Amino acid sequence: MASPPRPVRPDGLKTQHSVYDLDYLRQQCRWIRDELDPQVARDGPDALHSDDILKLDELLRRLLSSNISLEDIRSSRLHLALTTISGQGTRWPNRLIDRADAVKAAWVTSHGLLRQLTVPLYEPGGRLHGICRPEDTSKEKMMVRWLKEQVVSLSPMRARRSGDLGFKPGDWWINPLLAFRDGIIDSAGPIGGISADSDCAYAILMTADEEIDGPSPDGFTYRARSGDRGRYRLTSATRESTKPVRILRSHSLRSFWAPKAGVRHIVAGWSIRMDPRTRRMVYDIQFKRLPSQVGMNLVLRRPFSDEVEDYKEYKRIRQVMRDAQGEHNLLRAVPLLAATSIDGHFDLLQCDPLRRDSLGG
Repeated sequence: MASPPRPVRPDGLKTQHSVYDLDYLRQQCRWIRDELDPQVARDGPDALHSDDILKLDELLRRLLSSNISLEDIRSSRLHLALTTISGQGTRWPNRLIDRADAVKAAWVTSHGLLRQLTVPLYEPGGRLHGICRPEDTSKEKMMVRWLKEQVVSLSPMRARRSGDLGFKPGDWWINPLLAFRDGIIDSAGPIGGISADSDCAYAILMTADEEIDGPSPDGFTYRARSGDRGRYRLTSATRESTKPVRILRSHSLRSFWAPKAGVRHIVAGWSIRMDPRTRRMVYDIQFKRLPSQVGMNLVLRRPFSDEVEDYKEYKRIRQVMRDAQGEHNLLRAVPLLAATSIDGHFDLLQCDPLRRDSLGG
């Protein structure tokens, strides 16, 4: 379930998009919340370029004179973008604050209180619309639904192919089960590991303490788990072992770069040694970034504000549904069975395609 494109600045005034174009509105919201607001928060109102101020002022004027529906306001999250500008403690320029307040006041008159709007998640236009439902509180329920609907082929073979498979550095999922559904990894399990077969390793989902060294986003050392047979494919000096590998960083990964880094790396070498404490062989594989990839300043923007909101709303709704299901079972005097849930520790994921080079270091 790859995410929409990164935020970009609005086009010049000579090529204006319609303010009734929902994709355009979403793009502007990301521009305001994820690009401009961090600048203002860090450096104050003087941080904004004059062109940005003029473009944003023109956008707010157009919004004020338009008749945007409440559903489009909610789906685009325009009300949240305007609150970013005019909220309490804001450092935005006064002219833009006044303009944003005027737009919000007009919308309140037309539509009522905006703070009552919820995050669209399962509804049309939401991230999980057509993928799962609020009552799908366990991995098993979601898998059964997908198999019945036959929307996707839930086969690990889809991920056992080399290359990026159409995914881009920075692509993001709420949890690993949804990444498995999209075919970037070959397992829906929450603990991560190496997607591999007898020929090659294709992808790695890194969790917990598996990144043992990562001084910069351009390189890190991955420690394969002792029971993961895919580690042999990462260290085999064969033609197949030099093909690209996709890396996904989980939010549970103890790394400064998790979960916001989604870049391609190459293996610069590896070491196999005995851990003096456990007396077991340890496989440490060094990765470094593939130079041809997009700039890290773009990748490290993820997750965007709306993606974080989607994640929080997913967690909130799932807990509400679990509580409701538990109460229902208690009323029926039936013990609540422990279901294998989608572990929240593995929610914010990025795509990180890698390649191996320099065999043996």
